[in-house]
Amino acid sequence: MQHSSIEEIPIVQKADNIQTLTKGFSYDEKYVIDEQYLLRIFSSDTKHSRRKEFETIHQLSTYSNYVPEAIAFDTLKESDKSYMILSYLPGTDGEVALNHLMDEEQYSTGFEAGRELKKLHTLPAPSDYPTWFEVKQRKISKYFKELEKIDVDQGLKAMLENYIKERECLMENRPNRFQHDDFHPSNIVIENKRFSGLIDFQRMDWGDPIHDLQKLGFFSKQVSVPFTNGILDGYHEGKEISDSFWELFIFYSAVHIVSALVWGEKRSPEQYELLYERSLEVLRDHEDFNRIVPKWYTEKG
Repeated sequence: MQHSSIEEIPIVQKADNIQTLTKGFSYDEKYVIDEQYLLRIFSSDTKHSRRKEFETIHQLSTYSNYVPEAIAFDTLKESDKSYMILSYLPGTDGEVALNHLMDEEQYSTGFEAGRELKKLHTLPAPSDYPTWFEVKQRKISKYFKELEKIDVDQGLKAMLENYIKERECLMENRPNRFQHDDFHPSNIVIENKRFSGLIDFQRMDWGDPIHDLQKLGFFSKQVSVPFTNGILDGYHEGKEISDSFWELFIFYSAVHIVSALVWGEKRSPEQYELLYERSLEVLRDHEDFNRIVPKWYTEKG
């Protein structure tokens, strides 16, 4: 394996072992250095946004012990690449590890993950950041324009548009806080049958914290219902979940159906088909938006 492009990085020069990571949708080059550090290399065109990501990870490490430590950020000389170095969180991603846990272990892992996510959600957005309602409403309008170009059932389109447009007011006056924006089992690390960390902050954003849970019905409950229930219970510290939370949860799930179909169409026919089937699954779980609490939560036993 060639590492010539990164040999100028001091931590690489001292390394005894370098392993390449390839899993995931990120375009970053990723390397694990001596099982202690994670090196992420990316285009310098994105350096500004990635530095913000790096600085936010540094802030988050004061809120939770389950996020990586931000160690270094720099640009490779005579290259169009930049890099960040984070501490490496050992373990296995949840999508794989959960299959080897008992239901009770899956639930407790989710409970801890949900509780830590809630801590991260206390980090406020920058003071000059626009309101969540303003930002998200603009994105929703863009999603619907893109959805119109996709060959999908007109009845589904109408149901989504009517449901979302009638409830956009739910986003008014919502808090502007940190959002991981890609919270699902593949970005959760498990070690020794316990939650051990949250990774991959590249899509981080600011807005309503509850929006961070929108992918649970798409990518989490298919892996483990007990784990997903645990996330929601841990997020609420084991207390009863209010209807006001569920109203936002189902609203953001509906919005995610629209954005997922648009993203899948652009990505590949295989991704579109997968996300279309997952969208129908979400609709079944909420009985075409006639129930705010998904079936997989109320039937948890």
